[in-house]
Amino acid sequence: MNNKGGVGKTTSAQNVGVALHRFAKSKVLFIDLDTQASLTRCFGYHNLHFFNGDSGSFILNDKTFDEVVVSTDVGDLLPASMGFLAAEERIRASAVFPFNLKIALDKVKHRYDFIIIDCPPSLSTSARIALVASDLYFVPLQVEFLSYEGLRNFLAFANQLSILCPELELGGVFATRYNPKIRRRLSEDLVKSTKKQLKENFLDTYIRDNIAISEAQASGKDIFMYDSESNGAIDYYKLTRELINKHFTKNLMAQLMRA
Repeated sequence: MNNKGGVGKTTSAQNVGVALHRFAKSKVLFIDLDTQASLTRCFGYHNLHFFNGDSGSFILNDKTFDEVVVSTDVGDLLPASMGFLAAEERIRASAVFPFNLKIALDKVKHRYDFIIIDCPPSLSTSARIALVASDLYFVPLQVEFLSYEGLRNFLAFANQLSILCPELELGGVFATRYNPKIRRRLSEDLVKSTKKQLKENFLDTYIRDNIAISEAQASGKDIFMYDSESNGAIDYYKLTRELINKHFTKNLMAQLMRA
């Protein structure tokens, strides 16, 4: 999550989830909560009228999970569509808001090892229900001044929601479109400043700017399928290893190391 656009939220949600499936042999559910349906499009679904329903119709109980879910080679997907904007209004007006997604997922979460939620670039209804439904949230940070300012606002927003869900934790902040070998004073200063403030919550792995990532999205593929030897694939593999090592079981880490 991040309330700023273009920082790598959707890219990271897709490729970390795919890495968990491919290399750690995990069962993964992807949920697209963005009205722009960016994650859905990254899986190659450009005709949004193709679906029987979307994540909004599942959350509102208009459709069952099995009516809406789409199976892919790297996990299951709850897609978004153009109708999600109207669903957001009904979700916000419901008596159980902001616990809507959490309640809906309680019925199906036993099927999966990981549920990855992709959110819009805003502090919106979708952001609230996603945070309340989650155990951990991760923030990609594009290393530029405005992104840094947005990070502070977002973390304050998330901290307020922790009153409703005390088990919610910041899983980590990681830099995107960053390469320390290309010396830019502002980028270096922002990374140092953020690391000083967040300490262990600022992850060691960073995602380099890599054209293969954009090309993979345009072709409806994850970075590992598109170019497994690209810098993007290497970085997302490393990031997934770090997340597992920091938050999850030794057995899962051993599976990833063997991959």
